[in-house]
Amino acid sequence: MSESSRLGDSFMERQLYGPRDANVSAPTELVPGLYYIESFGNVGMVVTDEGVVLIDTGSPSNPFAALGPLRQITKQPIRYVIYTHGHSDHAANTQAILYEASQRGDPRPHVIGQKNVLRRMERYAEQRDYNAFINRIQFRIPQQLPAFPTTERFVRPDITYEEHMSFRLGGLTFELHHALGETDDMTWVYIPERKVIFSGDLFVSSCPNIGNPLKVQRYEVEWAEALEQMAALHADILSPGHGPVLRSEAINDSLLTVARSLRYLHDEVVRRMNLGQWQEQIVREVQLPSELAQHPAMAPIYGCPAFIVRAIHRRYAGWYDGNPSHLSPASTAAIAAEVLALAGGAQLMQRAQQLMRTGDARMALHMLDFVIDGTRDAVQKQQALEAKSEALKQVAAKETSYIARSILTTSAETMLQAEPQQD
Repeated sequence: MSESSRLGDSFMERQLYGPRDANVSAPTELVPGLYYIESFGNVGMVVTDEGVVLIDTGSPSNPFAALGPLRQITKQPIRYVIYTHGHSDHAANTQAILYEASQRGDPRPHVIGQKNVLRRMERYAEQRDYNAFINRIQFRIPQQLPAFPTTERFVRPDITYEEHMSFRLGGLTFELHHALGETDDMTWVYIPERKVIFSGDLFVSSCPNIGNPLKVQRYEVEWAEALEQMAALHADILSPGHGPVLRSEAINDSLLTVARSLRYLHDEVVRRMNLGQWQEQIVREVQLPSELAQHPAMAPIYGCPAFIVRAIHRRYAGWYDGNPSHLSPASTAAIAAEVLALAGGAQLMQRAQQLMRTGDARMALHMLDFVIDGTRDAVQKQQALEAKSEALKQVAAKETSYIARSILTTSAETMLQAEPQQD
């Protein structure tokens, strides 16, 4: 059975415009004919007398994320779907849109994306199992549920562009601009007749997701450049990839604050690299000035400045950390066994428990790792694993970044599971 057939069966079971999940809001009208839906991945909807343009496709957990809300306000056919980038929370529901068009007898909508979207979707297909693995960690997806989305749900663009493109529909101009930011395939959209920007994840109402510990390289300077280009338009409305809409003066205040923050971090990391500093010192010492760090647009809700610093360093440096002991090191287990021979597992466990009681669970984790990696005593190892699980929960409770908190919490929850068999 084809993917479209399986999807069609699902549509029949739930009815074509069935209930939306709790993560999808009703459409909000920005200006006449332009709407947005706030979900896990916002959706822009432009309704004209010649048809509809969708900007992104909404929450990957709900194939109706765009269609259900759209059909509350219009029966016009969907003419174009624009991907702001190829992440699943923006580009995983096009199968549903194409299915609806075929059932209605409408022409197949055109799907537009920057040319690198194609390469991204090819990589996701090639690394399907790995992406499922890291998405379970990042989004805390239980093992009994699928790690969204299946790669077959991605629909490749049939129209691609390199740097800029535009088209007109229903008396409106759609200007598409490529940018490097969270991904290398980002598009932001400007509709000059309405002075509205759809930014995709170039603006997400909080600290940019640069330096994600589980994902590929992101682009801080180019991200800042794109935000500055948007600010130069002095738009009336900005609909972000995540979070609430910005209007009037709040747009440039937010865009330029994030741009200044990214440029500050870039310049400070590069300056310190030129002084011969290594990553550990740079990450420990580089912080945003308070007027930038305390701005709501830089709230460390998902990403955080420390991750950005690490990403900038990774972009311009190799993996060597400056300590020649780490260039060709002994194995972690061998080092741990030596430490245990000197300090004793019981003493390290005792010290770890003391550190946890006094609020230093981060240091306790290092003590516990020596025991876990070095002991041959199964009972002692189990005790250390249990203590590490608790220490991870303590560290997670203090984290503001969702990504960091997810990694810590997922690790704590899986710490006591049986170790996988080696191939």
